[in-house]
Amino acid sequence: MNRRNILLGIAAASVLPMSGTMSGVALAQTSGIERAKLEALMGGDYATATSRLAARKAKNRLVRTFAELEITEQAAVAKAFGSRPGAAGLSRRHAMLVEKLAAVDGPTFDMMYINGQIQGHEELLAIHKRYARTGSDPMARGASIVGVPSIQSHLVMLRGIQSMLS
Repeated sequence: MNRRNILLGIAAASVLPMSGTMSGVALAQTSGIERAKLEALMGGDYATATSRLAARKAKNRLVRTFAELEITEQAAVAKAFGSRPGAAGLSRRHAMLVEKLAAVDGPTFDMMYINGQIQGHEELLAIHKRYARTGSDPMARGASIVGVPSIQSHLVMLRGIQSMLS
């Protein structure tokens, strides 16, 4: 994907060396989904919800571009996990973070979104590494195996954007 390569190049060129866990999974509507898949789906729903806000509100073009990429990728992950975006819902912590993000604008919004994506991607990285090793659904496990390096790439992009916004 051309825009992804452009974003990755820009982010990688500007990244500075930088030296979570999903909270309370509790939604009645998801009772048929194994917990490991649910954690990945809920993390993806958080990334999608915040990215939809960013696609509309972000002032920085790279932030908007990343948000659009994230929405598309999380839809693909949800499909591979046998779900759809938004079906798993958000943890209470994530719902509160989305509310806080929705309440800010301008450069503060952009930085808050990027910081939240970094934290969320770090959480997703741990979840997908675990599912890639131990997941029971072969399709979802394959998505996690492929997803790990993708999430790592996203973290490089995000940290690059973060350094440009600072």
